[in-house]
Amino acid sequence: MAKRTIQSCWKQFEKFYKDYQSDQKCKDTAIAAFGDLCTKANNDNICAGLKTLFVAPHYDLDLAVLFDLHLEDGKIALWQTMFDSEKKELYVNPFSILQFIEQINEVDLESEDKENIIHFRWVSFCKEMSKIPSMFLLFMLVLQRVAYLLEIAHIEKRGGIVEVAEGEAYHTLLWAFKEFEAFARKTWGIELRSKYNILWYESEWITGR
Repeated sequence: MAKRTIQSCWKQFEKFYKDYQSDQKCKDTAIAAFGDLCTKANNDNICAGLKTLFVAPHYDLDLAVLFDLHLEDGKIALWQTMFDSEKKELYVNPFSILQFIEQINEVDLESEDKENIIHFRWVSFCKEMSKIPSMFLLFMLVLQRVAYLLEIAHIEKRGGIVEVAEGEAYHTLLWAFKEFEAFARKTWGIELRSKYNILWYESEWITGR
């Protein structure tokens, strides 16, 4: 049997997700297979690579990164990553990540509310990010959780009042993209923007009202 890797696990997660979506009868089987793979991958410490490459360089708190199949009322949880500060565990929910990617792919920008600049900026950015491979988005969403932990979207105003910037999800995922862009260039010699025709220049967008 071939050694289990993050790439082989991700391919299996994608297969199970397609099974889950394709037929009502397959849902329970797909969920069971998904949960079993999460357990096996965690036992094999597969997520150690995610921690080493994308968490440790930015966040010095010793924590564990784990795959977690999390359902709420029998449905896929909305969160893609979550951090438990008491257990010091960062959970990655592949099912929810794949659902998020599917939702992005279904977005029709022409039908979105262009008057709401914060919302339209978010969906437009996500649409650009959908051009890259799904496993790269997995890496970016792990980085996004690091951005939340680092509170990069928190703004200190006069008087020491700290507020969260409007559009926090956008700012944190944008940071994740910039960090992953640098990682891909240094590690694989890949220029993400040119390779995947990503046309996103954050300076062209209004960052707040």
